Amino acid sequence: MNFPYINESASNFIFPQTTDQKISGFLNLAQGWHYGEGNAPNDETVDDALRINNQATLLGLRTEAFPGINGEIQVSCYSGAKTLEFTIESTGRTLLVEEEDDIETSSQEGLTVGEVMNLIREKHGETAWNSFYQSTQCIIADIKGDLRVWHSRIPLTGAEYQLYPNPA
Repeated sequence: MNFPYINESASNFIFPQTTDQKISGFLNLAQGWHYGEGNAPNDETVDDALRINNQATLLGLRTEAFPGINGEIQVSCYSGAKTLEFTIESTGRTLLVEEEDDIETSSQEGLTVGEVMNLIREKHGETAWNSFYQSTQCIIADIKGDLRVWHSRIPLTGAEYQLYPNPA
């Protein structure tokens, strides 16, 4: 098996950023960052985007973020063929666009961050926890007898647990 060689000490090596790091980095955008246009988002917009991203990540969604020219931030959340795109405006309001197989299925405007958090939990929370439950069904205790306490044994001593036989 061949593994790619990554030389982290090379001067041109760039560590991949997490979506959180990317969102936080949008604060450092210079005035006119997009071909002479573009403003950096304000602290509140970044905080809202981080909250939305963290909620989505906790529920197992893949995320990506993009800055907007007028200080808005778009957080895109992916689950299979479904995509939730949240555009957080500098006013604190959010636009949600839902897509499936790259086809827009619905949109909602003027959402608060609290409403967005609830929407993410409603749309993807149950799916994430159901898949979690299915993956743990065979390893969780189903009956009271499975929870029985067993007394510990005294650990083996060196004489009872010898790694190498004595020389002849």
